[in-house]
Amino acid sequence: PRRPKGESPTTLRNKQQQSQQKIVGNNDKLLETINAAKKNAGTKPLNKEDKPNVEKPPNAAELEAKAAQKVAQLEQSVRAIKKTGVIMETDTESLALTSRLQDATRTLIKLRYGDFPQTATPYRIKLDLEFQSTIPDFETKGKDGTIVIELAPISLIPYSVYNFLEIARTWKNGAFHRNAGHVLQAIARSDVKQSMPFQEYSKEYPHKKYTVGYAGRPSGPEFYLSIQDNSKNHGPGSQQDHNPYEADCIIGTIVQGVEDGTVARIHTMPGKEFLNDKKKWVLIRRMHIVVPKGDGGSEGEYVEFSSSPAVIPDN
Repeated sequence: PRRPKGESPTTLRNKQQQSQQKIVGNNDKLLETINAAKKNAGTKPLNKEDKPNVEKPPNAAELEAKAAQKVAQLEQSVRAIKKTGVIMETDTESLALTSRLQDATRTLIKLRYGDFPQTATPYRIKLDLEFQSTIPDFETKGKDGTIVIELAPISLIPYSVYNFLEIARTWKNGAFHRNAGHVLQAIARSDVKQSMPFQEYSKEYPHKKYTVGYAGRPSGPEFYLSIQDNSKNHGPGSQQDHNPYEADCIIGTIVQGVEDGTVARIHTMPGKEFLNDKKKWVLIRRMHIVVPKGDGGSEGEYVEFSSSPAVIPDN
């Protein structure tokens, strides 16, 4: 291209170098910001080359679309059976159909979020929290907080895991609005509008202290943190009389936020049970999906796969 009139080649070259240095400087500042967030999330800081090592086939988009269609079709069939009121945990047709849905969901998870065969629990969700000025220790601890949830193995409860990955990927806003003696319950607003298609549960992953489960029957999309062992309160046969096998669906386990006091701090929301005053809620401003860096995912080596928008509306 022609240089501006009156500028020598040397002047023009100096301007181009200055522009390139400015771009590099801005990228370095962005990297510093990302690394600070990663440090808060308990994940390994990124360098300029860090990214999930997720290899996808050339026709990955087509495969994912077909897998999503299959999951959607099976989900509707499962919902139809649930509406009949049959005890799905012992009904032969229900068990066969839910098993097919689980198999299809495992395939979709791997296509959409990556396949990490050497890690039983590869998917994690980081929650960016905002404590409001009504929290008792606001003056000393400020507004920021973080919780990281390790999602359960997809070998056990794949649809529950997939559902929460979708909630995180399409997160809009939400907040902890219930301060009970046994749970801290959160509103969840995302593209996931429906409750779970069936009460997926595994006795190998009970509602122990500091696990995360879906609220309600049918369960979700609201969720809760168990601040005591709720294996009986929310396990098989609980909260209803007609089905001795039905339990709340479970999501995963808190792996960051307990030892640093964040979960306990949520429990200091002023008031008990459901809080009508929104100024007393603990807001969930953003969700991030993090996955192992590489197939093995050595301890601590997690990188961000995706995150919800940085600017979240208040309503």
